[in-house]
Amino acid sequence: MRDQLWYIALLIGLMCIIRFSLSAFGYANPPWFMEEVGISLSDNPQMPYAIRAWAIRDMVVSGLVILADQAAIKLLLAGCIVIDVTDIVSAYLSSVAGLLGEADGWLLTLTSTAIAALLLELTALILLSIPKKTSAQ
Repeated sequence: MRDQLWYIALLIGLMCIIRFSLSAFGYANPPWFMEEVGISLSDNPQMPYAIRAWAIRDMVVSGLVILADQAAIKLLLAGCIVIDVTDIVSAYLSSVAGLLGEADGWLLTLTSTAIAALLLELTALILLSIPKKTSAQ
């Protein structure tokens, strides 16, 4: 994220804050996180492990994006987009398969931070992909 225009840095920074903060809460207290998204701990005793694995992934990705230079940021943002799209699709497919309650599946899909992060990182990637005009000399 280093050496970016302020508005691109803002988009990327917000995405990293969303990603890292929710992941840190999920890692620190998976049962609380499960309760917030409507997943029963008694029905899913293995879920705290999965939540912690997801949380570590997102905290590491946030760190990599924050430390990235101009050359790596587009690739990292593309990776973040793929991660968020697969998270959204996975929640939807789990809901359709009946693995989550109808309300829970849509809750995970529609209110997921994946959607918020996806919009921010997609906007940042589009802005970074616009060719910069150079003044004619």
